[in-house]
Amino acid sequence: MKRGRLPLTALRSFEAAGRHGSFSKAAEELFVSQAAISRQIRDLEALTGTPLFERLHRKVVLTESGSQLLQQVSESFDAIDRALDRAMAAPHRPMVKVSVEP
Repeated sequence: MKRGRLPLTALRSFEAAGRHGSFSKAAEELFVSQAAISRQIRDLEALTGTPLFERLHRKVVLTESGSQLLQQVSESFDAIDRALDRAMAAPHRPMVKVSVEP
């Protein structure tokens, strides 16, 4: 899959839902509706061709595929977060450009 096609919003929704074990709690964390989380997960499941959650009464449980994906997505998001922290901590050297007439 090309990176331009990565479903980042769906992966973010999936990660929050998997961590909380709840679409509703994921929705609260991400400030979206529960229906939006459910739709994002459904789209991700269609893309992967496999169920990522078992939907039970008032909770969801990760499938084996979902558990494996959650581990990789969480590690990847953590690595991105660390890289952003390093980039923000790097000293910023302002550049001054001077333009003069010949």
